[in-house]
Amino acid sequence: MRTAIVGLGLRAGNVLKMMQADMPELELVGFVDPDPCGLPLLEGITNQLQQYENVETMIAKCKLDLLWVASPNHLHLGHIRAGLEAGLKVFTEKPIVITKSESFSLAKLIHKYGENQLMVGLVLRYSQHMRELRRAIDAGMLGRITSIEANEHIAPYHGSFFMRDWRRLEKYSGGFMLEKCCHDLDIYNNVVGDRPVRVASFGGRGNFVPEESPGNQHDDVYQKKLSFWESVDDPFTSDADIVDHQNALLEYPNDVSFSFHTSINVPDEHRRFCIIGSRGMAEGDFMRGNLRITDARTGKCLEDHKFNYLSTEIAGNYPAHYGADQLMCGDIIAFLRGESDSLPVGPKDAIEAGLVAMAIDESRVSGQIIDMTETWNELDSLY
Repeated sequence: MRTAIVGLGLRAGNVLKMMQADMPELELVGFVDPDPCGLPLLEGITNQLQQYENVETMIAKCKLDLLWVASPNHLHLGHIRAGLEAGLKVFTEKPIVITKSESFSLAKLIHKYGENQLMVGLVLRYSQHMRELRRAIDAGMLGRITSIEANEHIAPYHGSFFMRDWRRLEKYSGGFMLEKCCHDLDIYNNVVGDRPVRVASFGGRGNFVPEESPGNQHDDVYQKKLSFWESVDDPFTSDADIVDHQNALLEYPNDVSFSFHTSINVPDEHRRFCIIGSRGMAEGDFMRGNLRITDARTGKCLEDHKFNYLSTEIAGNYPAHYGADQLMCGDIIAFLRGESDSLPVGPKDAIEAGLVAMAIDESRVSGQIIDMTETWNELDSLY
């Protein structure tokens, strides 16, 4: 199977290396990227890698089966379209697109070419936490889901990366909630089994600001995670227009509520959740690896899991999403080989999670509660 990639960054290089290790018939033959910082990660696993000026030329010359899209977010739609129109299967990183109009355009492409032609890297859906949580919910252990509390808290070294990287600018990333937290919004949509009807949000930038700069001290923290394309040096005085902390409230059908918080300045970082149902609760932390399910009527612990994420030579020092990157690669390989006919998450799910993130930011900026009814009606009409 011949593949090529547009956007050869560090994450893309690591994921492709994982894929090729377990799928030796996957042949990487080309890339488009003016600053391919992930290229050294692929040394020794490909002999024919050719750089191209643009995705259209690469598709025309490489006789591909699969196009891998890991370019900056604002370029995704054009690259996805080029692959689908050429009859290729396409894998795209999240977020799938960055605006409401792009979401609707992508929905039309999915209607035309089919949902199975497009795979998406919402990697937490593949995680051990979500696999076990989905099993427990389907078995009725939690009963009817009534409310959720969750967060994504990342450490200052990672927060600094966002304030220096191209992701600091909404015109490229679509905003922090979309870029970083679309994973979380997707998995909790899946937990509830529905889409939010109303959202509200508050947030801003109060951590990575000039008055909080440590000067030349602590570069071991604030310069730890390297950035490349369109990067700047100082996270405290950069031209970033994204937030560094945000709260969101989401209301689902049947009065299900969800409270979510994110911050990029949490030294003891964690990614916790507490899911309350009519018959039980599930609480856990992706970062620390725990998942505990408790019966509401007896108070008895029904399950107590501890998932350990061992570092591997393939993953190196790059975060592997709590072991989920490897699980995602395994599922995608089985799908590409025809050994399975579906994946845990698809492009429609990604569009929905993205639209929720966009509505959350619309609320934060406008100060209004955002009703999503018309958005869902328009989206559904396009499939």
